[in-house]
Amino acid sequence: MNLNEAQRRIRWAIFIILAGTAVLLTILDRTGNMDEALNFIRDPLTVITKWTSARTDTVADALEGPRNLQAARDEIAQLQARVDALERENEELREVQGEYQQLLDLFNRTRQEPTFTRLTASVIGRDTNPSLRSIIIDKGSEDGIVVGMPVEGARGLVGQVFRTTAHSAQVVLVTDNASSIPARLGTSRATGLLRGGGLGGVVSIDWIDLKHEIAVGEVVMTSGLGGKFPQDIVIGRVIEVDRREAELFQRAIVQPAVAFDSLEIVFVITSFRPVDTEIFSSPPGG
Repeated sequence: MNLNEAQRRIRWAIFIILAGTAVLLTILDRTGNMDEALNFIRDPLTVITKWTSARTDTVADALEGPRNLQAARDEIAQLQARVDALERENEELREVQGEYQQLLDLFNRTRQEPTFTRLTASVIGRDTNPSLRSIIIDKGSEDGIVVGMPVEGARGLVGQVFRTTAHSAQVVLVTDNASSIPARLGTSRATGLLRGGGLGGVVSIDWIDLKHEIAVGEVVMTSGLGGKFPQDIVIGRVIEVDRREAELFQRAIVQPAVAFDSLEIVFVITSFRPVDTEIFSSPPGG
């Protein structure tokens, strides 16, 4: 290789290096990395340290990720537990509100009719026999409960005490098919015999004289006839009238005022004792 050839190669190498440097500087300038390049030229150790530190932080974050995820799961679990606790508190508050409303209704009932002495009792059972509509209450003979005493709720008549034990009693509902209660309609003042329809049946008033014009919506109350119940205890309302001119009597279908399936608290009217009027059904001297 002669001297001229060597000089030419050196010039080309210098040209390529300068051109490459120019291109590199242009790229660094356009991408905003010129300062980093100049910093590397001035202090390469600092730049390398920063780069290494950044990579170390990335690795540390990757290792910390699972711990942060577990912490987030723990926090979610705590928040869910708090939500569950608040939901339980809300349910308890709704239950207390429901009990308060029942007691308020019962209180209003006693204020409307203060002449009777009442004993409050809780419903503790329902008869499983489909042929008998009754409830069990938590008051019995040792509490002064006697067979025949009327039982009412906040909205109206529930039934009558049928059997007692020392600390409980069975109450036959007005809807039982064996129930028979003398009743009076509030507007027309017509009287008749209210009978329960049993399970799936309807409550109706039979033997209503055709001379009375019965209207849907009339309030049905106890008449007091027969001595089994005191007068004017609300039973329900008329929802249908079965009137046929060819018949001697008409019939009214009654919607009871009491929701028996949700009944929780009742009143036993302890100051009323049924009167046996059967002796007057036979003629004198009979």
